[in-house]
Amino acid sequence: MNKHSFWFKVALLSIATLTNAAAAVQVTVPLIHQTLGGHSQTDIELLMSVSSLGILIFVLLSPLVTRLIGNKRTVVLGLLVSVIAGVTPMFTENYTIILASRFLFGAGVGLFNSLSFSLISMYYTGHERDALIGYRDAAAAMVTTLLTWVVGFLMGGGWHAAFGVYALGAIPLVLFGLLVPDNTPVVEEEHVTASGHVRVNGAMIFSAVFAFFWFTAYFGITVKMAPVFAERGYGTAADASFVTGLVTAFQFLSSLLFGQIKRLLGRYSIAIGATLAMAMVFILIQSQSLIVSAVAVAGYGFAFGMVMPGIFSNLAAETNAVSQTLGSTMMLVGINVGVSASPYVLKALNGWFNQTTEIANYVIISFMLLLLAIVAFMKAAIRHERHTDKLGETAREGKG
Repeated sequence: MNKHSFWFKVALLSIATLTNAAAAVQVTVPLIHQTLGGHSQTDIELLMSVSSLGILIFVLLSPLVTRLIGNKRTVVLGLLVSVIAGVTPMFTENYTIILASRFLFGAGVGLFNSLSFSLISMYYTGHERDALIGYRDAAAAMVTTLLTWVVGFLMGGGWHAAFGVYALGAIPLVLFGLLVPDNTPVVEEEHVTASGHVRVNGAMIFSAVFAFFWFTAYFGITVKMAPVFAERGYGTAADASFVTGLVTAFQFLSSLLFGQIKRLLGRYSIAIGATLAMAMVFILIQSQSLIVSAVAVAGYGFAFGMVMPGIFSNLAAETNAVSQTLGSTMMLVGINVGVSASPYVLKALNGWFNQTTEIANYVIISFMLLLLAIVAFMKAAIRHERHTDKLGETAREGKG
């Protein structure tokens, strides 16, 4: 099939729709805790975060698997494992089996996660490639929103039924399996920045560390939504599912608009996005109604869609061409370690400050986001100085 055709692009982008799907069932935590009363709240939250550990491990193993069986087979294998493991909790209340299935779900996603980025670069160049990367983020956000809302609907049949949402993973499995060929062409790069050697640079380290704390905050906000609503007394688990879906709905919107946002805000887009996220969490802390909370969560989702493409954009600009895959891998490691560690980071900080309420998690997260915003402003200012110095040197060389 022609790689420029509509359905080929749909098939290629469809694999990205499961990359964030682990979070879709987070709102089931209170119901699972009621059923599995012998386990602590942290143990139940681990069922949500352990998928990220699976993603992390198999993101690192994915290049080896790809070399052994090829790109297409790696993606198909990952999708198949994700679908089977995803629906397993529908049929059991055994904590160990559920924990293993959630890990395997993440393992399946980890096999194709990096390929959801790199396959686009293998098939396309220039503006077409850039547009598809943007559409990839938007598609992932849109489908994650839909999955979250479907979970809210399925929860009417209990938390077991909610895991049936992962059966929808059969759609990208069929599309990719039928429409994408076995042999993947590698298009020529438009340019190579800096040296032609794969190397770790400061931008990669900064992006990975920033992503760790950003996603520690993100997971804390989403997984604590239902407990906070219950503590405040203005929303049910189903309400929390709908409101949580607003994060990805508005992330979808800002991802589509990211090109215009970047042109307007320039190198400060990450810093301003982090500041907006912090402000929205502060409003969420003060909220006493479902409507105000929904508005704050929508604003946070918009900010999220400003920050993540901004990080990838800056990383690409500051990393040579042959190191792009390494940079993306480090980012994914930072993201998934942040999600996996989030319950324990928040528990430790709550213990440090002697806090026991659910809303205290949001207070901690708001300070975390404030620090990230400050660091991002400083990083942008340093980049501005370096850019100005470089322009000055170029001008002087021109005169010479």
